[in-house]
Amino acid sequence: MSWDWICGTQESSTVKEDVIRLDNVCLLNGVASISHGIFLIIFSLILLVVGCCTKYRQVNNKHLLVYPGHSIRWLISALLLVIILASIGEGVMTDETYQVLNQPTQPHLYVHSVLSFIAVLVSLIYYHHMELWQIPIMSPLLFLYWLSSLGHEIFCVLSLEYQNQDNVNIVLFDLTVIKIVIYFFLMIVELNVIRTEFGPPFHQEKPVSSDTEQPEMMFRHDCVSYFSSVTLWWVQWLLNLGYKKHLEQTDLGIPAERHEAKFNHERFRKAFLEELESAKKRGKHASLMKVYTRVYGRRLLWAAALKLIGELVSLICPITVGLLTAYVTTLKYPTAESSQVIEGHHVTLEEFFMNGFVIVFIMFFSSFVGSTCVQNHIYLVMSQGIDVRTALQAMVYEKSLRLSTVATTGGTMDMGQITNHMSSDPIAMFFMFQMVNNLWVVPVQILAILMLLYMQMGYSALIAASIFFILGPIQMKIASYMGNQQKQILRCSDERLKKTNELLQGIKLLKLYAWEGLYLKAIEIIRAKELDYLLKFNIGYVYTLLLTIAAPVLVTIVGFGTYTALCGKPLTPDVTFSSLALFNALLNPLTLLPVSLMYTINGIVSTKRLEKFLSAPDVEMNKGGLTRKQTGTEIQKVKRQKPRSSKPTDLAKQSLLDGDANKEQAFRDEDSDIEEEPMRVSYGNVPLEHDLDIKISDGCFRWYSSEAKFATLSDINVDIPKGTLMVVIGQIGSGKSSLISAILGEMTTESGMVQVRDRNQIAFAAQKPWLLNTSLQENVLFSQPMDSKRYKRVIDACSLQPDIDILPAGDQTEIGEKGINLSGGQKQRISVARTMYSGRDIVLLDDPLSALDVHVGRHLFEEGIMKLLIRQRRTVILVTHQLQYLNRADLIIEMKDGRIAAQGTLDDIIAADPDMYSEYNKAIELASESEAELEQSGYESESVKEERARLQQQVKTLSKKKKMTKGGDKTNGSGALVEKEEIERGSVSYSVYLYYFMNAGYFTILFSIILAVVNTGFFVGTNFWLSAWTEAGLQNHTDTTSAFKDYFSGYVGLNLAYLIFKMLASSALLWGALQASKRLVLRMLRNIIKAPFRFFDVTPLGRIMNRFSGDLDTIDKRLITSFTLFMFSSMTLLSAVVVNVIVTPIFIMFCIPIAITYLFLQRYFLATSRELQRLESVSKSPVLAYFSESLGGITTIRAFRQSQRFYDTIIERINANVIASLYLLAVNRWLAIRVDFIASLTVFVVAMTTLISALAVGLDPSLVGLLVSYTIQICGQVNLYVRSSTEIEIQMNAVERVKHYSQVDTESYEGIEPPDDWPMYGTVTLENVSARYCHGMDPVLIDVSVEIGAKQKVGVCGRTGAGKSSLSLTLLRVLDVFKGRIIIDGVDIKSVPLTSLRSKISIIPQDPVLFEGTLRHNLDPCGIIETDEALWHALEIAQLKDMVSSYQHGLDALVTEGGENFSVGQRQLFCLARAFLRKSRILIMDEATASIDLETDKIVQRVVSDAFADCTVLTIAHRIATIMNSDKVLVLDNGKVAEYGTPNELLEKQDGLFASFVQDTNL
Repeated sequence: MSWDWICGTQESSTVKEDVIRLDNVCLLNGVASISHGIFLIIFSLILLVVGCCTKYRQVNNKHLLVYPGHSIRWLISALLLVIILASIGEGVMTDETYQVLNQPTQPHLYVHSVLSFIAVLVSLIYYHHMELWQIPIMSPLLFLYWLSSLGHEIFCVLSLEYQNQDNVNIVLFDLTVIKIVIYFFLMIVELNVIRTEFGPPFHQEKPVSSDTEQPEMMFRHDCVSYFSSVTLWWVQWLLNLGYKKHLEQTDLGIPAERHEAKFNHERFRKAFLEELESAKKRGKHASLMKVYTRVYGRRLLWAAALKLIGELVSLICPITVGLLTAYVTTLKYPTAESSQVIEGHHVTLEEFFMNGFVIVFIMFFSSFVGSTCVQNHIYLVMSQGIDVRTALQAMVYEKSLRLSTVATTGGTMDMGQITNHMSSDPIAMFFMFQMVNNLWVVPVQILAILMLLYMQMGYSALIAASIFFILGPIQMKIASYMGNQQKQILRCSDERLKKTNELLQGIKLLKLYAWEGLYLKAIEIIRAKELDYLLKFNIGYVYTLLLTIAAPVLVTIVGFGTYTALCGKPLTPDVTFSSLALFNALLNPLTLLPVSLMYTINGIVSTKRLEKFLSAPDVEMNKGGLTRKQTGTEIQKVKRQKPRSSKPTDLAKQSLLDGDANKEQAFRDEDSDIEEEPMRVSYGNVPLEHDLDIKISDGCFRWYSSEAKFATLSDINVDIPKGTLMVVIGQIGSGKSSLISAILGEMTTESGMVQVRDRNQIAFAAQKPWLLNTSLQENVLFSQPMDSKRYKRVIDACSLQPDIDILPAGDQTEIGEKGINLSGGQKQRISVARTMYSGRDIVLLDDPLSALDVHVGRHLFEEGIMKLLIRQRRTVILVTHQLQYLNRADLIIEMKDGRIAAQGTLDDIIAADPDMYSEYNKAIELASESEAELEQSGYESESVKEERARLQQQVKTLSKKKKMTKGGDKTNGSGALVEKEEIERGSVSYSVYLYYFMNAGYFTILFSIILAVVNTGFFVGTNFWLSAWTEAGLQNHTDTTSAFKDYFSGYVGLNLAYLIFKMLASSALLWGALQASKRLVLRMLRNIIKAPFRFFDVTPLGRIMNRFSGDLDTIDKRLITSFTLFMFSSMTLLSAVVVNVIVTPIFIMFCIPIAITYLFLQRYFLATSRELQRLESVSKSPVLAYFSESLGGITTIRAFRQSQRFYDTIIERINANVIASLYLLAVNRWLAIRVDFIASLTVFVVAMTTLISALAVGLDPSLVGLLVSYTIQICGQVNLYVRSSTEIEIQMNAVERVKHYSQVDTESYEGIEPPDDWPMYGTVTLENVSARYCHGMDPVLIDVSVEIGAKQKVGVCGRTGAGKSSLSLTLLRVLDVFKGRIIIDGVDIKSVPLTSLRSKISIIPQDPVLFEGTLRHNLDPCGIIETDEALWHALEIAQLKDMVSSYQHGLDALVTEGGENFSVGQRQLFCLARAFLRKSRILIMDEATASIDLETDKIVQRVVSDAFADCTVLTIAHRIATIMNSDKVLVLDNGKVAEYGTPNELLEKQDGLFASFVQDTNL
């Protein structure tokens, strides 16, 4: 290469003559080129040799260990590359100034910059591999390169100074100075790396994140290069994997430490405790807003800075539109000044920035850099939103574990409300974090745009801007209105979820009573109110949208309308389209502002709700008192396992969940509404005198929810020695269970003291057994280590081995949510087995024998309580109605009216209460009869056999169902009786979209699309009209008003039409979406309540509730917004393409490959994002299900001191949801950054195409401005289009899941209504009836033919699997009758509508259920009882009248959720009263008095025989003695009728089954 070509002829001669002159620019640039080239070669060789020829080529670290100054280096290097590109442009433009005068070209002006650009790029690759390979010795070479480059730039500055070109107006001088500063900083960074990496005393060990030690941690955003983290290149591995296969949860690994639930919870909790302390000093309530600021404020502020930078940089684009239009104008309409030719020179700033090609490059860079900053802002705020959501969920769960029973039973909180705190409120905070920065960044952005508009249009811009100030207060008023509606929506949502939860909890009873429609109607009424508020909210949204869109339109009308009058100039393309681009730039912030305000208001509302919840009173055992303070020295002995973060934590701020009561003191509620009197209340580990385990002194306790006028328990004084069996007896409602609760610390202590030797040694079995949705073995072990010998003894003592043998995977079988697949007796035995296996010294058993057969109860008492517990000197407190065990008790307490009526030995009790002696003898007699029956028959008791027969049938049903299911789920082969949650694969089916559109209304959707097309047509027409207006102004400089008169009125008309159709299209779409929300939920709800019983056996409640909370929230709110954005963004894109093709047809050549790229990118992205969304949705259900499950057994968890284990489990489940959410966020931002880049590239292509067209064919400046301003809109609209389209597909997953539950198989409810008085007599005829649980199963009844006369009392008995319960379920059409028919009073029940049939038959089930509301509502939910006398009469029959009369509100007394403020026995009596009020001609009784004491049972049996004298009664017998007085006895054997007749007739058959039963029992 000759110097003549490189330097030009003049410069070449200079080089040869004198090589040391400072004005020898060619020599300086030549030396620089050689230097850059040498380093480029060295960098490349080192990378090649080390990467290919050494062991380092195998290094592939997942986590990059970065050197000091890593991020600064990348940022400065990126800036350097931009500056070098500008240097290349400056060199080319300077060279052109010589060529214009026909002087030779001078490549030296830019060749060295080209080499420098390549060398800096390679240096970044070199540096990346230096970190990847961890070879710090590579660093000095970089230092030498920066030093040599710095030297060259210094010589360049000296050369410019020598030539008198050291002027800030000279572009070369400015760029050189900037490069000197950059190279100097890079040298400093490199020196710092050398200082820290090479030997003492400077060498420092790099801190290694704990994430690098976790091989399953693959979320590497904080462990990769700065370039990879900014562009999210690191997530590429997941997109590749998702494109190849369906993603599973295991593919995602675990979250990084900073995003873990436990880490975020500890951070948040620490700040919350500090705020509690600070608020207490100020005498105010703690503010969660301050906690948010303290924990997340710094990163949110950094994100806000990114947002501000990105938005301000993006404003360069509208400015460049005006500059480019002005440049084209000078080309088409040249002036004398622009035609003047200046001799060769270094270009000035004005020349540089007014060059069309430079403007196009600036347009591209500003667009890309601005969007990248904004996308990184979104990533930061959304990741912080996920963190706060995670922290709040952990906080809510932890608070729930220590929430006072008073809060839940007192009516102040309920399951639905607390579930919302776990689901909806954290999500509201997530969206608030996403939007909150807009509240201050957007006003700054608007102000900057207005300033630029003023610079373009003068005072007319300010006049136009006044419209914003006029519309602003209106928007604020609408936002306030929307906030009020949102509060009402949340209130209705809480109520709806509560009712839905209650409906699902009691669904079986409701279906048997035909009351499901009643509760459905109640939910529909609440939903209607919710939709009404949602409609009002959406109306506010439409008005907000209209004002948002109208604002820039009105501003353009006013601005353009006053411009000519105020400035005295016609509108020209450069002013018009630059201003138009700025006005369009206003659209996004003005749209964001109300939306951000709305989400912030939602977040504030949720924050207030959470503050109230977190400030609710704690359970008393966590509040401490004098005794705890006295034993405070024990705190020092407590050791806590270090958290993963290895950060020291103040013990006073540790979680209550560590198990020790002393640590729980730190978490008592500072703002409790209940006044503590620590001098009178004592909980904790307290030394007790003598050999006592428990001591209650002068105890007075209350349930705050109680309607009673007095305390629940009064004057309680009990001393319980170690190793004692204490039996608590008394009638129902006497306070037996409350005494247990008082010992556990669950009640509010008004006075007195409870002392327990060691609370960590308590085991508890509740009256209503609580089981986990896990294996039977895990329910027994309850986290204790496996001891095979002890486990076998416990299983045998509880008679569980035969049940285990039936289960498909033995004791490893999952037994379902709340043990729903087991009978009451089986659940109770597992619950008791848990306490026996626990090895605890104090065992509290709350009436566990009520659900057990007498023999099984005896076996459990003898083998379990006496041998396993008492013999090992454990203290046992047994609440029971089984008086036959009183002679074995060391201490007996008889409760009456909340007081201890008598205590002592059996003789003491009999002396105090002589009537007790007869009850005791009766109990002994009944027990003896049952024992005799078993001993002589040699068989197990019938009740136990029946339980096992039912279980066996369930297992058989499930196994056959799996065989029938194509490709059954292999995971269930392990014995899970609960079906795995359904998860669809691949893209969302078009049928789901059609299903949604069908519910929205096809006409509504079509109408909204037509309106949107018309709206877009007006929008395009407006812009072409404006283009013609500005071109007319450019061609006629002298007459400034003619163009205004010709075009202004048309411009106004087109804009008004655009606004009207925009509002109509938005309204139509929102109306359709609202209708879809309404119909989708109703279809799902109405379908679910008609689902067969089996569906609720295998589907966890949390999974169903997730449909009504998370999925419904998506459909109600997010999907509407996504569809609106999709429709308008797609129309805007279409119009932009059409306009570009019309004006420059060559654009179609670029449009097609860009469109193909978009489609491929979207398809590639959707394969992964779709799966991630589904994993994110599916991983929510276990969190809510476990939360619901934990709330149901909160007393048991606290009694066993298992809070920490349950906390750890929920943390694991939250983490599974967190990692799916994080990856979903990452891939969404990955797409957005690439879409923005392609959009910026599109702007570059369009701008370059129009520029070349203007140069080549003289394209009008107005059309250039129109095209470029249109294309700039693409930057936002393409991203909006791709994002909204992908979000629609992702969010349609919620519709897909709702649709699935709307189409589950249902029971057949159709039929012909019978006469109103049917059944009049109550005759029941079964003709050759064969029944099964479902299609394809074995029959459980075979050819049963029986006639039951009117008013007859029929007892049903039989051995194992005889079909007794199946017969009762068949009468209610729960089972599938596939042969024969059942006739009641001459009507085939198959022809009767299911609701009518079940409403005419009453059943008293073994498991009683009450619903939240009043006692009146529970007794008469349909409101058909006209007088209160009938209700009181029913209560009198059920022996409840005295108790209810003592309540302040009587029949209107409060029943809390699940009837938890009544004992199980009381609930069973309420069910009896309910059955009496139904006045059914047919009654089925199934162990209706199992939980009732003997005295009450005796009275009830006598009264029932009279009350139901006119009814046909079927009694499912578990003891032969109970049916001896029946009119007839039906004996079943293996599903067939063995015998049927009167008891006397059957007894005459000596070889008959019934006779053998009676003979065996010695009756």
